[in-house]
Amino acid sequence: MKTQRKAKKPNAGIFARFKREKNSTDGVANQQASEVIQGEPWTQGHSISNKMVSGLIVVGLLAYPFVSYQISEGMSPPAAAQVVEQKPGVPPALAQQAQSIAQGFVTSWLTATKDDASRLSRYTQTTSLRLPKKGSEIREVSVSELGLVNESTFRVTVSVEVKDPSGQWQPRAFDVLLITAGNQELSILGFPSERAHPAAKSKKFEGYSKDLSANKAVTSSVEGFLQSYLSGSGDLTRFVSPGTTITPISPAPYSSARIEYVVGDKEPGEKATDGDLIHVNARMLLTNKTTETLGDFQLTLTARAGRWEVSTLGLDETFAKAQTPRKEPKQ
Repeated sequence: MKTQRKAKKPNAGIFARFKREKNSTDGVANQQASEVIQGEPWTQGHSISNKMVSGLIVVGLLAYPFVSYQISEGMSPPAAAQVVEQKPGVPPALAQQAQSIAQGFVTSWLTATKDDASRLSRYTQTTSLRLPKKGSEIREVSVSELGLVNESTFRVTVSVEVKDPSGQWQPRAFDVLLITAGNQELSILGFPSERAHPAAKSKKFEGYSKDLSANKAVTSSVEGFLQSYLSGSGDLTRFVSPGTTITPISPAPYSSARIEYVVGDKEPGEKATDGDLIHVNARMLLTNKTTETLGDFQLTLTARAGRWEVSTLGLDETFAKAQTPRKEPKQ
C-alpha cells in the first residue's frame, strides 16, 4: 500500500485548532492565545488529536469522550453509518471519530441558545455568534452517510427529526465537513450545511417468487399460527413442528391477524411428502382496539402427516443471504 500523502493543514485565517480542556465552558473563547489560534469570528476549527500508540488503546481513547457525552445526555449511540465512499488507508477509528464529532456538533448546534451555548462551545467559538432565544427540539439523531470528498476530507451526513412550529416532527439532514492531517487529527470545517433528507430505500424480499395465497393447506397453517402467536387465541403448538419451541407474544399486541397474501420459494405439490420444506413470507393485516397495520412474517414450513407445520419463525440463513444487496457490475 502506498504511503498516504499528508494533507495540508487548513489556513489559520479561516479555521483554527484548539485543545480540549477537561471542563469546557462558554469561556472557551477566552483561553490564552497559546492554546487557541483565533480564527474568523463566525467559526473555529475543532481539533482533536491523539497519537496512535496502539490500535486498541487509540480506539478506547477516541471513543470514550463521545460515548460518555452521549450517555450523559441520554442519547442513543449513533446508528451504523452507510459508507457512501471509503478509500483505502483511512483508519476505522478515525472514521468512527468523524461520525461521533459530526453527530455531537449537529446536536449542540440545533439546541444552542444565546443563554446556553456550552455544548456548542466544545466544537466552535460561540462568543460572537447570533444564537436564538430558544433552541430547536430534536430527537432521533443518527449518522446516515459517511463519505470521502478527497483523501483527507470527510463528509458526514447527520439525520435528525426537528419539531416544527406547528408541533410536527420533520426529518432533516445536515452535512458536516471534517479534514484530517496525517490520519491523526480531525478539524471541523464551518457550520453544518442542510441538505435534502436522504430517502429511505425499500426493496421486496428476494427468493419468494410463488404466490401461495390460494393454497389452503399453506394459508390455513400460516394464519392459524400467526393468529395464535400475535393475538393469543388458540393453541400455538397445533401449528408447530415437533421439537420446535416458539412462545406466543404476551401480552398479545393484536386482537386479530388476517392474511393479505402469502408468497413462497416454490409451489408445493398436491400431496406434501414428510420432511418437505417451504420458505414463505406472509403479509398480515393486524388489528387491535385502536389501530390497524400491516406486518411481514417469514416462516419455514415443514410437511408432516399431510399438513404444513411451522419449524422456523423469522428469516433463516439461506434467505437472509438472498436479501444482501449485490454490487452492480462495472460498465
